[in-house]
Formats: sequence, structure tokens, C-alpha cells
Amino acid sequence: MLWKAFDVLDTFSRQHRVLTLSELARTSGLPKSTVHRVLAMLRELGAVEQVDGGFRMGLRMLTMAASSPEAGLREVAVPHLLELHRTVGHTVHLCALRGEDVVYLEKLHESDAQVIPTSVGMRLPAHCTGVGKALLAHRAADTDATAHTPSLRRLTPRSITEPRALALALAQVRQRGMAVDRDEAVHGLSCIARPVLIGGHAVAAVSIGFPSSAGRGEAWLGRLGRTVGSLSAALRERPDLMEYLFQSRA
Repeated sequence: MLWKAFDVLDTFSRQHRVLTLSELARTSGLPKSTVHRVLAMLRELGAVEQVDGGFRMGLRMLTMAASSPEAGLREVAVPHLLELHRTVGHTVHLCALRGEDVVYLEKLHESDAQVIPTSVGMRLPAHCTGVGKALLAHRAADTDATAHTPSLRRLTPRSITEPRALALALAQVRQRGMAVDRDEAVHGLSCIARPVLIGGHAVAAVSIGFPSSAGRGEAWLGRLGRTVGSLSAALRERPDLMEYLFQSRA
């Protein structure tokens, strides 16, 4: 029943915040009778609420998510991200690595900026993004971070799909201390990224996303470096977070 409950909860998204019983059954692939029983249990627990038009995620889920180490990381990071965003005027991301995916923990952007199709909680193949490559390059105890990645998904024609090419790109990241994504995740969009390092280990990464037509982003590298440096210093003063963030690293 626990697996079925998560199948139902995974159906909700930023684009589908309220769903009917039929929509939940169709999208989750579960029988409507099963979804009905699961919803009754989730409503009793406060994980789901019934509203006009269907069901939505309950506030208890937000309370639980706020207890995660990543929520603490975001809380520490936001002031530094805001200052970076005010300085560069482009989209700023904070991300963490989970397996071969990068997970977006925060996104700051202008309302009238070119739309970058990312959102908090979203996952993308790490090798296709600047933040992902910044994190993969510093994956702990992996001299070859691509050894267990026999196939690499392609998101655009410029995505890296060969392990040897990725290994070379990650070596360049370690040498330069920064990563670049140019049209590799989304056509027409680029980003520069740096890892947030604690004792040589990356617990997160910060990126600046911008239209590829705006150049290569070299003018912002120094400011990005100062941001991740100040964030690293702030995190070192939070040993309560550090223990769990190190445990969470892929």
C-alpha cells in the first residue's frame, strides 16, 4: 500500500496541483477503486486534502519536507542566492546530486526573463547541466565518475552522450573549478556553475542561467565564485546540517 500511496502522490505536479479521482487513477496507472482507498488513507493522515475540483497535496507534506537537510541548505543559501541574482540579473539555481540526476532546490528569476523550464523539485540528467557536471566532477571517491553510466540521455543535439567525452568534460571542470552548459539541456539556454565545496567535497552547486545569445557568462564567474565561497563558509558554521548533507551525497 505504501508504494501505491507514493504512486498517487507522485501524480501531483506544479502543472497539476488539483486532480480528480479519475485523473489520479489514469495518471498513476492504478485502478480507481485502489486510488479511492489510498486517498482515504492519505486524507486521514493529512497528506492529501479534498477541495473543489478534486484533491491536492496536503500541508503536512510541506511540513515534512521542511525537515529535510536540503531544506536547511536552501534556508542558508537563499540570502547568498538573492545577492547573486540582484547582481547578475539572470536566473540563479541551487541544486544537489541524486544518483545520475541533479535536483533543483531553489530557483530565482525575473518575471519578464526568458523562460527557463526548470522548477523546484525538478530532476534532470546531471551530465546535461552545468550544475550537474559541477557536482559529478566532485563525486566523492570516484576518479571516474562515469564508470557506472553506460548510457547517457540526450536532451538536445548538444548533450554529451559518450562516457569518454563526459570524463574529459568533468576533468576540465575539476581543473577550472567551474562547469558550463551551452544548449545541452535546453536549446538556446546556457549556464555557468560552480560547486559548493566543504573539505573538497561538493554538497551542492550554484548556477547562473541565461540566453545563449547573451554570451558565455565570463563576466559573472568572479561573482559566482564569491557566492559559493560565502555559502561554503556559512555552511561550515552549521555542523548540524553538514553531517546529513555529507550522508546525502551520491
